[in-house]
Amino acid sequence: MTVTTPPLSAARTADAVRDGSGGALELLDAAFDRIADKDSSIRAFTTLLRADGRAAAARVDSRSGADRAALPLAGVPLAVKSTVTLDNPAIRPLLDAGAVPVGITAAPQLCTWGMTDSEEHGITRNPRDLTRSPGGSSGGSAAAVASGMVPLAVGDDGMGSLRIPAAACGLVTIKPGSGVVPTTLAGDNWGRMAESGPIAATVEDVALALSVMSGRPALASAPAGEDGSAGAGGARVGVSTASPIRLGRDLVRIQQPWTRAAREAADHLGSAGLVVVDSELPTPRDPVLYLARWTSAVARAAADANLPLSAMERRTRHHALLGRTVFRTGGPGDGDTRWNRATTALRDDVEQAMVDTGVGVWLTPALADVPPEATDWHKRSWGRSLWASMRFSPFTPLANVLGWPALTVPCGSTVTPAGRDLPTSVQLLGRPGSEGTLLALAAVIEKGGHTGP
Repeated sequence: MTVTTPPLSAARTADAVRDGSGGALELLDAAFDRIADKDSSIRAFTTLLRADGRAAAARVDSRSGADRAALPLAGVPLAVKSTVTLDNPAIRPLLDAGAVPVGITAAPQLCTWGMTDSEEHGITRNPRDLTRSPGGSSGGSAAAVASGMVPLAVGDDGMGSLRIPAAACGLVTIKPGSGVVPTTLAGDNWGRMAESGPIAATVEDVALALSVMSGRPALASAPAGEDGSAGAGGARVGVSTASPIRLGRDLVRIQQPWTRAAREAADHLGSAGLVVVDSELPTPRDPVLYLARWTSAVARAAADANLPLSAMERRTRHHALLGRTVFRTGGPGDGDTRWNRATTALRDDVEQAMVDTGVGVWLTPALADVPPEATDWHKRSWGRSLWASMRFSPFTPLANVLGWPALTVPCGSTVTPAGRDLPTSVQLLGRPGSEGTLLALAAVIEKGGHTGP
């Protein structure tokens, strides 16, 4: 086994390269050593970008001191989800800012599921507990960061695909609001629900990467306030721990460690001088709205990729077929449909609840339970994969359907069935344009309760 050292954070890595105390090529080689040491058991990466990485690192090292000092992400090793290429508008700004591509990370077929495994690449495992999934669909990106192979990764989020694996692996991430980060993803950005975003171990690193991806430098300083109240604009925070999937009763039960995490996060915010109130977050009036959006997005992504039903895994084929037939008008661009009317009603209900309570940001648990077992879900039925995804991650789809920004940050901890410690996490959700506020609030929670790496 190779003896490797863990990476610095993205911000500290860039500091070292900018001041000349570290070299981008040296840091890249260290990242490749860590991958060689660890990834055979985790399977976060599908492809290593040795030539691209060395060329990018050499360009950083060849810059003059003044030019290198102007790079926000100078020499930062970067993992990239398989859904995007290096010339994607979400990735290009990171490379221009000095980030160095290391490899492509695993995702389930068509990014459909909350567990990362596939016939093509096998099973990706959670570095916190190898018997558990890292979540999905950006599970490879989360596993690459949580294992310490790289300090920064990019994924995308169409129904929680960044926030689920970040929470499953004890990391920080943000799904930006619609259009904040330019990106090109399959199926018209998954039916206009998917956004690209960064995933890292700290709020500081996520804010720095988001500031580069969005072209909004001020976001990098959003977490800097000591008590969070200034950066958060005095936001009044509504805490909701009720199950968001109900049909007369809770279909998905929220396990106690995650409700406790939300209460702990609320206490941290209250101690920072913010007003925190209990306020139940509205759920869709139409109980199958999320399923309609989800299946139709997968069907459109499959069409974009020219992937026939015969080439799909069993569970994904069923999902795409539902999207093509039962929910074929499930997208937001399909006109005056049942699903668009249901989305409008849901947005109206959420905004009215915010007006009634004065809430500017919602705080919820990020997950409902520990991640599912790391196993060959791709060989199992559609129903089993559907229930496994829903059972532990019911909170994330709302932000995608509304197009609002949402963030997850660790707070508290639990223990997996194998006896491994696992951070619990909370989700922050706000109106369009509230990315800076969410980052400021996350920094307060991180300072008070972060148990991540």
